[in-house]
Amino acid sequence: MKLSEKINKKTIIYPLGASSKEDALHELLDYFQSLDYLTATTKLFSYLSSKDKIFNSVASRGVAYHYHTSIEVNDTLAVLGISKKGIDYNATDGLFCHFILLILEPMNSPNSHRKLINLFQELIKNPTIKSNLLELDSSNEVEKIIIDWENSDNSFDIL
Repeated sequence: MKLSEKINKKTIIYPLGASSKEDALHELLDYFQSLDYLTATTKLFSYLSSKDKIFNSVASRGVAYHYHTSIEVNDTLAVLGISKKGIDYNATDGLFCHFILLILEPMNSPNSHRKLINLFQELIKNPTIKSNLLELDSSNEVEKIIIDWENSDNSFDIL
């Protein structure tokens, strides 16, 4: 799997308009719904919010990850929101999150999010790429950085 197969100009919200963790989650879920991947978002928001209270979303180094299974999806889907100002996720390192990744996976593949998170972490661990992503003007430019990274020697595929 290549990162650009899941995160591309169609699935990137740039800039993310949310100013809180809850608003970010709503915005990402609503975006999935606008792409006709979901018919409604209320239950998923409730599940993700309650899961977050128990496990706390993975958030550090300016990145937050949400993931859940859904009966409405047949393939692993992702939407990436990028916030220039950052959002307080109560991260253990105290940093605001600028990159919020929401992954929905089918019921029969409850661990497929791990592959996608690993790929995204490989991209974002490059400090130049990370800072460049916050300076762009559109989701098209974000997609170009992802594709350029994939075409470089620094990326890898995960089966």
